[in-house]
Amino acid sequence: MTSPYVNPSLQTVHQLLKTRFNGKNIRIYEAGGGSMSFLQSSFLDKADVTVLDIDEIQLKNNCYADKKILGDIQTYAFPVNSFDLIVCYDVIEHLNAPDEAIRRFFESLAPNGLLFVGAPNPKSFSGLITKLTPHWVHVWFYRYILRVNSAGQPGHVPFRTIFHPIVTPSSLIDFCRKLGFRIVYFKEYQGDQYSRVREQRPFVGILLNATVSVMNALTLWRRDLKNGNFHIVLEKPADDNVGHHVQSVA
Repeated sequence: MTSPYVNPSLQTVHQLLKTRFNGKNIRIYEAGGGSMSFLQSSFLDKADVTVLDIDEIQLKNNCYADKKILGDIQTYAFPVNSFDLIVCYDVIEHLNAPDEAIRRFFESLAPNGLLFVGAPNPKSFSGLITKLTPHWVHVWFYRYILRVNSAGQPGHVPFRTIFHPIVTPSSLIDFCRKLGFRIVYFKEYQGDQYSRVREQRPFVGILLNATVSVMNALTLWRRDLKNGNFHIVLEKPADDNVGHHVQSVA
């Protein structure tokens, strides 16, 4: 199953991947992919897809992978040159050692292969709230504000969030560059939870917008704390020359 929500940044990444791989039959590794992909179905259909996840229920519900592996992406090692594209979406924030997972991604990527990471930003408003509140609050929010009836049940969101220090965008970019990655694309964006809250709980949405606006003012508008998520696409170069060009969108 693929995600029904596609924001402009994700559309940009989809186009980037289409341009890079140009309809080729590629090898994709979805790290912590579970039961849902954020790649387009037409893209997955032309690929050999491996999904590795620590949650047996999520794997059981996966209906698009060619190969499903029950395991930990922080410790599971694939041979070198195993994949052309690795996707790690809404996963690194839940890991105790995301740096170890990313090292293994780099090792298993083919030269010129891409790593696509999507994650919440711990320095955003939603990230700060997530860090400062216990997991039961997150379950309550999903169940009673977002109206996700399955929230908190085995194999269902929200999963426990750890926010290792490397998960902040600046730290992640610095770490990946030191590993040898090139940064191809980076974008912070507002996730769909704000719009879902406004649609399902209008009064709560008004309070939320007002609170974030006050916090933005306190930071002198240096950044928009509503941008609670980010996308980053990294390339493993075929040589030792590591570039630093970053594509983004306004």
